[in-house]
Amino acid sequence: MKQYLFLFGCTLTAFAAQAQTDTVRASTLPPAQLAEKYYNSGVAKFNEKSYNAAIQDFDRALAAKPDFAKAYYNRAATRYELKQYAPAVQDYNEAIRLDPSTFTAWYGRAQAKQAQNLPAEAEQDYSKVTELKPDYAAAWYDRGALRFEKGDYQAALQDFTQATKVDPKYAYAWHDRASAERQLGQPEAAVRDYTEALRLNPDLHVALLNRAAAKRRQKDYKGAQEDYSDYLRRRQDDPVGYLGRAGARYEAGEYQAAVDDLTQALKLKPDYALALNNRAAAYQQLKNYKAAEADATAAIGQNPQYAEAYLNRGHAREMLRNVPGACADWRKAAELGITAGTAYAANSGCE
Repeated sequence: MKQYLFLFGCTLTAFAAQAQTDTVRASTLPPAQLAEKYYNSGVAKFNEKSYNAAIQDFDRALAAKPDFAKAYYNRAATRYELKQYAPAVQDYNEAIRLDPSTFTAWYGRAQAKQAQNLPAEAEQDYSKVTELKPDYAAAWYDRGALRFEKGDYQAALQDFTQATKVDPKYAYAWHDRASAERQLGQPEAAVRDYTEALRLNPDLHVALLNRAAAKRRQKDYKGAQEDYSDYLRRRQDDPVGYLGRAGARYEAGEYQAAVDDLTQALKLKPDYALALNNRAAAYQQLKNYKAAEADATAAIGQNPQYAEAYLNRGHAREMLRNVPGACADWRKAAELGITAGTAYAANSGCE
C-alpha cells in the first residue's frame, strides 16, 4: 500500500485587522490591542519559520488576553512544528474549550495525537471535524488512513470515497481507496482508482507499483510488467521495482527474465533476502538447483527465520540428492509456520 500523506493543513491566520505601525509604546496599549499586536507578530514569525520567537509572542498575547482562542490555536500549531506534541495538545484543548465550533482546532489536535501514537483519540477528533465541516477532504482522508492501518478496510474505503467526493482532484484519496479495494479483493476497482490517481498526479510513482500488483491479481501479467517497466524508467535505482517485475514475469512463466530482474535488484541491494529467495525459486524452475540452493542459503543468512527460504532450499537439496539436508530444511520450514514442510518431509520418507 501507499505510503500515507498526513497533511498538516492548519495554517496560521491573523485577524482581519492588520497590524499597524506603532505610534505609541506597547506598554501603553489596552490589553486587547496589546494581545493583537503580539498575536500578529507571532503569526509573522511563524510564517518566517522562527518558531521559538513565535511562541514567545503568543505567550505575550495570552498574558494580555487569557481567553484568546486563536492565540492558543496558533501556539499549538507552532508547537506541533517543533514536535512538542503534548504541549500542542494542551493548547488545542484550550482553543476547543474557548471555541468548540472551530474545526481547525479539532483537526490540529487530531494530528498532534496521531503524532503521539494515539490513533483512537486522533480518529475521534477527525470524526468531529467531519461533523463540523463535512466538505474538508483532509479529515476524511486522514481518518480513512487510520482505519486502513488498523485493518478496517471497509470503513477506510468509505472515508476515502467521501474524500474523493468532497475533492475529486485529491490524488492520494483515489490512490488509497484503490489500496482499500485491493485489500477487500476488488482488483478491478483498484486498477480503475490507481489509474485515476495517476491521471491526477503523474508523479505519484507508487501508484504504478500498486496498480501493477492489482493487475497481477487479475492475472494481467503483461499489464503488470508494463507498469513496473514504467516505474523503473522513472526510478531505475529502486530494487522494489525489479522485484515486482520479476514476480510478474515468474507468474507468466518467464523464468530467465525473472532471474535477470532479481539479479538487478540484488546489484542495487545485495542483502535483499526476498530477492534472493525469489531468485532461488526461479532458478529451480530453470532446473539450476545449485544456484537455487546457494540463493536460498544466502537468504537464510540474511534472515535465519525465513521459512519460505528453508522450504525452497529443501526442494533444491532434494533435487541435488541431499536428502538429509532437504529433510532438515523442510522440518525447519514447518517449525517456522509453513505446514507444507511437514507434508514434504513425510512424502519424501524423512521419518
